[in-house]
Amino acid sequence: MKKIKYIPLLISLIGLAIGFNSCDEENLSKEDFEWKAEAMTLVMPGEYRNFFYATNADAFIVEELDFNISVLPASANDADAVDKLEVYAFLQETDGDVQVMHGGESGKLFKTYVDIPDFSEFQVHVTIDELYELFKDDLLNKNRPNKLVSTDLIEFKWVITDKSGKVTDTRMDCSGSNCQYILGVDTGFACPNDLSGVLNYEVLEKGSGATGSVGQTGSVEITRVSLSGDYTIDDCQFGTSYNGNKFGCKIKDKDCGSLLDLDGADGTEWEITNINGPTCDITWTYSYTDGYDEWAKVRVTRADGQDWPIDLKGEGPY
Repeated sequence: MKKIKYIPLLISLIGLAIGFNSCDEENLSKEDFEWKAEAMTLVMPGEYRNFFYATNADAFIVEELDFNISVLPASANDADAVDKLEVYAFLQETDGDVQVMHGGESGKLFKTYVDIPDFSEFQVHVTIDELYELFKDDLLNKNRPNKLVSTDLIEFKWVITDKSGKVTDTRMDCSGSNCQYILGVDTGFACPNDLSGVLNYEVLEKGSGATGSVGQTGSVEITRVSLSGDYTIDDCQFGTSYNGNKFGCKIKDKDCGSLLDLDGADGTEWEITNINGPTCDITWTYSYTDGYDEWAKVRVTRADGQDWPIDLKGEGPY
C-alpha cells in the first residue's frame, strides 16, 4: 500500500448520515430492533468513514478503513453463541445519468467471520483493492485508474447465524444504521500536518487573575475531529483558567498549519512563539484578559516528539 506523507482531509459526509448514525449500547432494547429480537448488532465507524483521494497528491491517502460490529443478543437468556456472521457488499455506480446497484438483492459475499462470542465486538477491515476486485467485472465504467471514484457508494449488510440455527438477515427485513454500513469516496485538498496528540506544558508566566502557579506542569490533548483541519482541545488555557476548570474549545487549522483559530471558551486566542522542533510557547488571552489580568504563557511540548510546523501561528496579538 502506498505510504504518502499527507494528513487526509476529511470527508464532508454528503448525504451518507443514514449509515453513520449510532446509538448508545447502554440504551439498547428489544423494542429498538423489532426486525429480529434474537440477535442485535451495534455498528460503529472507525476514524475514517470514507476513502479519500487527495487532488494535490494525485493519490489515495485513505485507501483502507474499518468499522466495528458488536453482536448483542436481546437478553442474557437469549444469548446463543454466534456461529457465523457473513458480510455482504453492494456498490452503487453512477455513470452519466445512469445509476446501477451492483450486487442485486443478495449482494456479494465480502467476508465471513466464525465462532464469534456473544456481546463481542469485532472489526471489519475494508480496502479499495478488495472492493474493486469484488465488483470490477460488473462496473459500467471500465476506465477507472483509481479503481473507485467519488460518485461510488458502498453498502454493507450481514447475515448472522447462531449456534441454535437462528438466522438474522439484514438484507431482507431490516433498515437503519445498525443494519447496514455505508461509505463513499471523497476528494479534495489534503493538509500536510497533523496537530493532534498529547501536549505536555509548563507555565512560564501568568497574570494575577489566572489560577495555578509559575512552574506548574500538566498535559492537554488535541483531538482531530475531521481531516480538513478541525480539532478540539480539552483545555485551551492549560490549567490556569480563573476558576481552575478546563476550558475546552475548537481549533481550526485555517491554512494547513500556519494559522490556528480558536472557537469557544470566551474567545480565547493563542499567540504562538519560539517554535523549536516539538516545543513552542503559547500565550493565551481571552475576552476578559484586559479587565481581570487573566492570561498565561506556557511552554508546550508534543508528547509524540513530532515537530510543530515552523510557520505555525495563532490569532493572538502580533
